[in-house]
Amino acid sequence: MVQINSDFRPGADRRKLLLGGLLLGLSMICVIMTIMFLYVSHAANQRVNQIRQDYREVAERRDAQVEQLSVQVSNLQHKLDLLPDRTASKTADKVKQVVKEDESANVGSGGK
Repeated sequence: MVQINSDFRPGADRRKLLLGGLLLGLSMICVIMTIMFLYVSHAANQRVNQIRQDYREVAERRDAQVEQLSVQVSNLQHKLDLLPDRTASKTADKVKQVVKEDESANVGSGGK
């Protein structure tokens, strides 16, 4: 005859099942949290890239406007540089004209 030592304790198996279920649930929570983190991180990276692209476009527009304004300033500077030369030439021409008129008036009046 064979004797079987049966140490069947339903409480121990139930405890192991509950502990296994608890650990499985916690691991599922970890997996879900990891997936959520990856999704949020990806969405945040996309938003950061979009913001960077927006700032690049703004910087390009600003650079184009600065270039346009610098061309306008250089044109105005060139015009201002020419202005004293023309003014001096006009003044010299007027002085010569007045001197000639005075000389012709002095010659015509008998030359005091």
